[in-house]
Amino acid sequence: MDGEDMVFAVALGQLERGLAMSRKVYDDLTVPTNLTQIDTYYVAKEMDASKAKMIPGIQQQEQVLERVKTAIHTFLVATEAELDEGQQESPLFSRAQEYINTALAKYAPNALEKFVAAQDRLYSGKPEDLAHALTSCRRMIKALADALYPPTDETVTGDDGVERKMSDDAYRNRLLQYVREQLGKHVLQKTLDSLGARLKSLDSLASKGVHDNVSAAEAETCIVWTYLLAADIVRVADGSSALLTAEDDEPT
Repeated sequence: MDGEDMVFAVALGQLERGLAMSRKVYDDLTVPTNLTQIDTYYVAKEMDASKAKMIPGIQQQEQVLERVKTAIHTFLVATEAELDEGQQESPLFSRAQEYINTALAKYAPNALEKFVAAQDRLYSGKPEDLAHALTSCRRMIKALADALYPPTDETVTGDDGVERKMSDDAYRNRLLQYVREQLGKHVLQKTLDSLGARLKSLDSLASKGVHDNVSAAEAETCIVWTYLLAADIVRVADGSSALLTAEDDEPT
């Protein structure tokens, strides 16, 4: 087995001490000065032979230490790069998550509870829990609608001329009406149509948990969509929504 394949089952400090001792022994192999000429010749020959035998072992220890230092340096450089990347990304997502959770706790705490429940179901990975995670997503959106625009017996006619019920089960209608009333003239019909389409798609995906088998990827997608949709709606609630300037940004 050569030096590249050999495994040294010793501590690094022990290897360093062994190398230092070997070097000291090597350096101490000197011919005494008080010998006769003939004795000096034979002792020097013996010393040279001993040194020659020690050189491969010393060189091997030096190579091992150098490889260890190189590996440690490579590891530290890679770790630093990963930490730098994480530090660059972490504040962005942490701030977004902190904002959404805080806003939900303020405007719709019950919706936040439903979202936490969906996450817990997802982490278990069991088929029945994945289905329940999708159901929790739908309940979260309904809880958000209940908090921001409670159900009524009214029927509201939109700018498109369509009459929509504001009943308990019509939570998508209630959320859209809430956005329309909060943003007023700032909201464009195509923005409402887009939001309505997102709500419908999310509701369809969440409804799958009731009737069909659900994959982990589907459950994860549903939870992310729900979270992002909730973020857009709570920004409407606190007045920080980009939809407030949507009309002003439109070309004339």
